[in-house]
Amino acid sequence: MVEFGTSSGLTRAIPDWAVSSLKKQLEEAEGGFQRYTQIQHWLDSVLGVQAEYATVHHLTRYKLKAKLKVPRPRNKKQDE
Repeated sequence: MVEFGTSSGLTRAIPDWAVSSLKKQLEEAEGGFQRYTQIQHWLDSVLGVQAEYATVHHLTRYKLKAKLKVPRPRNKKQDE
């Protein structure tokens, strides 16, 4: 029989518990972020997890499939 071992590679920059907390924050109506740097700062200040911008972007956009809350552009002449 062949035995499958675990990888001896690097540990993840953002642990699983932090990913699940971020996912909950992104799903909340008031918890939306406008920039990936805001997510990076939130991870550092609230959870104490430091991660690079590229790591946060890849995790949020491609793994969690979340989009940032950015309003649509409007013409200045448009009525309120």
